[in-house]
Amino acid sequence: MDNPIISHLRKPPKLKGIKRALFIQPHADDNQIGAGGMMALLIDSGAEVFELTVTDDRKLEQDKEGFTTRQLEALSAQNFLNVKNAGFLGFCDKTQEPVEKISQAILKVIREIKPDAVFTVDPNLATECHSDHIKTGTAVKYAVLDAMCDFYPYSEDGKARHETWTTPILAFYYTDKPNRKVDISKYIDKKMDSIKCHKSQVDNNLLMFVKELAKIAAKGTKYKYAEQFRALSSLQTHCFNIAFEEDDD
Repeated sequence: MDNPIISHLRKPPKLKGIKRALFIQPHADDNQIGAGGMMALLIDSGAEVFELTVTDDRKLEQDKEGFTTRQLEALSAQNFLNVKNAGFLGFCDKTQEPVEKISQAILKVIREIKPDAVFTVDPNLATECHSDHIKTGTAVKYAVLDAMCDFYPYSEDGKARHETWTTPILAFYYTDKPNRKVDISKYIDKKMDSIKCHKSQVDNNLLMFVKELAKIAAKGTKYKYAEQFRALSSLQTHCFNIAFEEDDD
C-alpha cells in the first residue's frame, strides 16, 4: 500500500474550481482545436479566461499594417468564446528564436495574470514534429517553474524579485499521456464554431477529424464528447518520477 504522501502525488489535479486560466498556444488556432471545449466550460462556470499566442504569420504579411490574418482570426475566436486576449508575443511561424527567449516572454505574462491554471500543448507528445509546438510547450514548462523563483531573471542589483507566482495547475492538451478527461458534450458545438473562426486554416476534413477525436477521447467514460489533458500540480512539475492515476474530471 502506498504511503499517503505518494498516494497524494499520484493523483493529478482536478480541473474544477479554476477561477482564472491562461491558455498559451503556438499558433492562432491551437487552443480552440485542442481545448476549445474546456475554454467554453470555464467561461460558462464564471472563470476568467485569457489566451496568449506565441507565433504569427507576420513574415507572410510584412507589408500589412495592424493585425495579421491569423491574429484577426484569433481575436474573432476570443470574442466568440468571451476569452480575453493576453497578447501576441510576435515570434514568427517556424521561429528560430531559442526556447529560453520565448520562455522569458511567457514568464512575464504568467506573473502579470497570476493564473490558477496554465494550459498549453504537450511538447513531449511522441508524434509531435512541429518545432513551434515543441518550443512553445517546453517554454511554458520553463516559465511556469521559473515564475516561482524570486531570483529569476537575474537582476543587476542582485535583489530578490517580488512579482513571483506559483501556478497551481499546468495542463497539456495534444497529449498521448492524459490523466484527466473533461466532459465537453455540452460545449462541442461551441468548440467547433470557435474553430471555424480560423477561416484561413479550416476545412471540413479538419472539423470532422477534431470532432471524431473528441468522441474517441470520451471512450470508456459516460461522456459523448471529451477533451483530455496531462495535468500536473505545482508539486509534480519538478524531478519526481511517479506514475499518475488516470481519472475523469
